[in-house]
Amino acid sequence: MKIMGLDIGGANTDCAIVNLNENNIMTSIKKNKVYLPMWKDNDKLPECLLKLTENDKDIDVICVTMTAELADSYTTKKEGVLDISNKVVTTFPDKDIFFVTLEGLKTYEEILENPLIVAAANWVGTAHIIGYIKKDCIFIDMGSTTTDIIPIKDGKEVASGHTDLERLGTGELVYTGMLRTNLATIVNQVPVNNVKTGVSSELFSITADIHRILGHISEKEYTCDTPDGKGKDIVSCKRRLSRLVCADLDSLSDANINNITHYIHEKQIHQLTKGLLKVVENNGMDTVIITDLGHGNVCELAAKRLGLNIINIADYFSKEAMSILTAIGAIQMYLEEYVAKELPLGYYV
Repeated sequence: MKIMGLDIGGANTDCAIVNLNENNIMTSIKKNKVYLPMWKDNDKLPECLLKLTENDKDIDVICVTMTAELADSYTTKKEGVLDISNKVVTTFPDKDIFFVTLEGLKTYEEILENPLIVAAANWVGTAHIIGYIKKDCIFIDMGSTTTDIIPIKDGKEVASGHTDLERLGTGELVYTGMLRTNLATIVNQVPVNNVKTGVSSELFSITADIHRILGHISEKEYTCDTPDGKGKDIVSCKRRLSRLVCADLDSLSDANINNITHYIHEKQIHQLTKGLLKVVENNGMDTVIITDLGHGNVCELAAKRLGLNIINIADYFSKEAMSILTAIGAIQMYLEEYVAKELPLGYYV
């Protein structure tokens, strides 16, 4: 049997394809990720899906999770879920397709009756994996755009909120990420020559720029579009950052740029710490499992400030697998519901 886990996000579409032999033992895995900005190119989703599977025509089962229903191309989340799910089943008419929901895996016919149970449920599958590492913990997962903070007890998620709206209120969803976050949503002022200087609210610079300057990500790992459509080299990142205070590299020194960069990084850690503190207080747990995109250590530093015990998921998964963990989580749900087989975590080390 060949199973594909598919995570259709607002900016990236990820997939994991696993092979099971006749004894239901996993014999291989393929991983892939495609940048697809759904807010403007949602009509290209079928093309993207075919590209992801062009060398794997013999897939038997597809397990889908999504967050792209919130993209600007859709008027409502319901419209987004219906469009995305329809594109998937139309693109793969001969496959068994299931969707990750807040109520387990559902068929296309089932989600047509209640589309919103699919919306932003990608973290549900991830929680199924983490429960095998630690039965009682808080999982912190920072991606390109958002950070999930998921409480897990007895190996199952026990989130207080389930919709994005609810989770923003409980601290279980923090809208800050390693790449795509507008810096003006993290700070309203930065230090320039010892003066607290207000910032512009324009989309001049994003977190990928500061993490690139700080060496937390490589140019290759800067996988999203730049705000100005220009380069991802260090100088281009510094130039965009200078725009945050309506300046340029002629009027700001390297010392100015470095001070601003470290200040924003610190504020992003603080932003995540506040959300994590809410979840810790609500659940009374002191152990966290963390994953950080790149090497910014934002999740780890936030957990350290709260004196929590830290387990790094990198001890269990390869870096490549961590980047598509939600897609693997979708497969994990299928294995549990239909095959009764635990995913061998050691396979990804």
